Amino acid sequence: MRPVGFYTNLFRSLKNIKEKGAIISTYGGDKKEPWVSPLDISSAIVEEMELPFQGRTVRYIASDEASPNEIAKILGEAIGKPDLKWLEISDEQMLDGMLAMGVNPEIASGMVEMQASQRSGLLFEDFYRHKPAFGKTKLTDFAKQFALAYNN
Repeated sequence: MRPVGFYTNLFRSLKNIKEKGAIISTYGGDKKEPWVSPLDISSAIVEEMELPFQGRTVRYIASDEASPNEIAKILGEAIGKPDLKWLEISDEQMLDGMLAMGVNPEIASGMVEMQASQRSGLLFEDFYRHKPAFGKTKLTDFAKQFALAYNN
């Protein structure tokens, strides 16, 4: 089972949205990428468990596709900040910020490397070669949960 970027990872942007008025990452723009809900992951696992075993297989799990700019727009509308932006910073800025917050250097470097692979498209190359049918939970559905967390 290979889920893609979790919607719930967007919760880590709550602090930056409240303090800086933006989602901040080392990638951004209009290039769509896949996202997934834990609900769709659990549904896919149930489906796979009900199939007869046929050896090793790989199944990607995704719920929706959205670009960083689309995510900022959808989440911004949900939280009452329709002008919310997704800002792109350098790898060095991200690494320095994570280290300043006390993140383990290996973890911080790995996060920066992963986001660089998102920016280049490398992270999702195999996904797009084996693109699955999308699950039921769309980004607009998740935006309602995000708004609840933002307002609490």
